[in-house]
Amino acid sequence: MDRISRLPDDVLFHILSFLPTKHAVATSILSSRWVNLWSFLSIIDLDDSLYLDPSRRQHSDPALFINFLHRVLSLNQSKTIVKFRLHMHHTYPQTLPGFNAFIQSVIFRDVVEFDLGVFSNFPLDEDCLMIPNSRSLKVLKVRSEFCLKMPAFPGCFPSLRVFDVKVSLVEGDELIANLFPCLPALEKLCLAGDLTDCTGEIYVNIGGAALKHLDLELLIYNYDECDAMVVIDAPQLDYLRLQDGFLASYLVKNKPAIGEVRLDVGEYEEEFLEYLDEVGPTRLARFDELLNSLVNARFISVSATTIKVIFSQNWNLPVLPYLIKLELDVHAGSWILLLHWLKSCPNLKVLSLIIKEKPVFVFEDLESRGVDAVPSCLSSCVKEIEIKRLGKVDEEEMLKYLLENAKVLDKFTVNSRVYIKDGVLQ
Repeated sequence: MDRISRLPDDVLFHILSFLPTKHAVATSILSSRWVNLWSFLSIIDLDDSLYLDPSRRQHSDPALFINFLHRVLSLNQSKTIVKFRLHMHHTYPQTLPGFNAFIQSVIFRDVVEFDLGVFSNFPLDEDCLMIPNSRSLKVLKVRSEFCLKMPAFPGCFPSLRVFDVKVSLVEGDELIANLFPCLPALEKLCLAGDLTDCTGEIYVNIGGAALKHLDLELLIYNYDECDAMVVIDAPQLDYLRLQDGFLASYLVKNKPAIGEVRLDVGEYEEEFLEYLDEVGPTRLARFDELLNSLVNARFISVSATTIKVIFSQNWNLPVLPYLIKLELDVHAGSWILLLHWLKSCPNLKVLSLIIKEKPVFVFEDLESRGVDAVPSCLSSCVKEIEIKRLGKVDEEEMLKYLLENAKVLDKFTVNSRVYIKDGVLQ
């Protein structure tokens, strides 16, 4: 008998737990010692892209994978399933009630982590997935590329800490509003909501006493037909990322002291900017309202698209007294815009600039919008400047300004796209 086969069962279970279930089952042919080991695993990892081989006809029938899936679950002898992962890339004739029954059978095995990915045209009708009540579930991931609706939660999930979901949102659905009272232990939420089928307004209410990490992405193409109002009530929030292409309305209650904020809101396409001109200043003022909710943030990162949208507000930015690090996407031709940000950051210590190789926008009146005096934080507070993706000579004016006026600078880091020799840009 080989040395590996002599190892204790617990050690072999641990080794097999790193394999996809298909490969773990295949070890049963090694010897009689391995025949049933896979059936005691507490981690089940099923991916039809590993099981179905389109180049081989006998393995191209999706029904074979469904049969394999049910067989694995029925033969599994572990009392608790620590992790169940199911990713499906092929089209199946499975009905939604039947699929919900399968999900229920998995959840009832005291599963701790459930990871479902639907990446094909799965016939889910007009209903949604049903995630049954579970006291053991701690991590729930549901990802879909084909308008899978938000799962329904008929009960409470007292142990759920991580919820990562990409689904379709519809107006009039109160699930988002009613969801979080059922998740008292939730610490991390990653929600990518597709609003393509929405018209009118949709309200997204996110909250939780334990919520620390929020990554919210709203996908939309008909921004002139749909709008979103987002309320975030999470006093312990430490990480916030917001992304949308239509400048939704955000309200962060109680102004938490967030450690890291990443903002990518609005769209720099001319069609969207023309739409902003039509709707007036109401939507443009939303970014100011958002920043006012984040005045206690210690690190803020702002995308180039967002910078273009808010520039039309004449830089009426609130003071951010607790901001220690600022990260901006800029272009050499419009670098002067960062000075308006620096005016609002009196205690800034670290400035990080990501240089865009090609400008995503052009401003014709930058000189008239310049800052008369050197921002106080640059001359007295900024200790570190980091520049990423530096080009050739276009950034010379910006570099000169920063180096001349950063009087207390301790560290200057450059990540360049060009050749550097002896510390000098070539």
